[in-house]
Amino acid sequence: MEKTNKLFFFSVFAAGSLLLGKASPALSGNAAEESDGQSGFHEAHRGASPVTELLAGAARTASVANRDRGRSYSATAGELVGAVVANELTDREKQRKWICMVEKRAGKQTLTEVQIETEEGPLYRVLAIDGAALNRDQRQQDDARIGRLMKDPRTLLQLKQAQDEDELKLEKLMSLMPEAFVYDFDGVEENLLRVKFHPNPDYRPPTYEARVIHSLAGTILIDPEEKRLAKVEGYLINRVDFGYGLLGRIDSGTVELGRVEVGPQQWKTAFINIHFSGRMAIFKTINKEHYERRSDFRAVASDLSLSDAKDLLISRVLSPPQTP
Repeated sequence: MEKTNKLFFFSVFAAGSLLLGKASPALSGNAAEESDGQSGFHEAHRGASPVTELLAGAARTASVANRDRGRSYSATAGELVGAVVANELTDREKQRKWICMVEKRAGKQTLTEVQIETEEGPLYRVLAIDGAALNRDQRQQDDARIGRLMKDPRTLLQLKQAQDEDELKLEKLMSLMPEAFVYDFDGVEENLLRVKFHPNPDYRPPTYEARVIHSLAGTILIDPEEKRLAKVEGYLINRVDFGYGLLGRIDSGTVELGRVEVGPQQWKTAFINIHFSGRMAIFKTINKEHYERRSDFRAVASDLSLSDAKDLLISRVLSPPQTP
């Protein structure tokens, strides 16, 4: 059975569309040579806060688009996205840990797991394969896997390190969003605002990862009351080459991300569906072919140990979904 992957989410967003993706260390250099919330919302009233800077960046983007392209542009849409990004970044700074149900594709199989975040990294227990509960042999194998992690948690620590690196990369990419795209209101979907986005032609991506994100276009659904991201759908509009194709390339790609509110001003990535065709990825912990659906989020202690997490996984009674 494969090791568990962490999304997040926004995961990919964010990189996905505001927005997600994965890259090897060889691709982390500067690309210029080649291409020559509520708490966040209140911060806007405290002078030169990150929110203020993001909103100012969105306004500058709108001004440039209007002046240089002579097209109609809604600065309000850009400001809203700036506030959303600020709230997402503020929320990511809060150290919380969660237990949740995960349904993901691993090769040709669909795995149902219960996953819990710990100080050492994410620990999971497989509940079902293709909708069928594990038989005795499969349960023994999965329990043995967990037992090995208890004795030698280096695998979890390596995954946690990769996730931490992805988190920093994702935050940097999210902070570029107000300037990297042009935004326009596109109507209402149920109780959410729909915003279209496409690359800002005046923006120059500073890294290879930013080039991939900057090549996306699509739509964003925003909760107007909370000023939080609810859904992102993006697609690659241009092929992206690295080192003139020698280091890697991305030919095509689609990203779909869903976010849900799990508590007051607390949002988690509940759905991610990523498909990229090419010879590279942007994040270490998210595959080019990646499908996950998460549910039943519940907060756990922020200092939860690996041993306590194991006991919680085993004691928790969860029924795997039935195959239709």
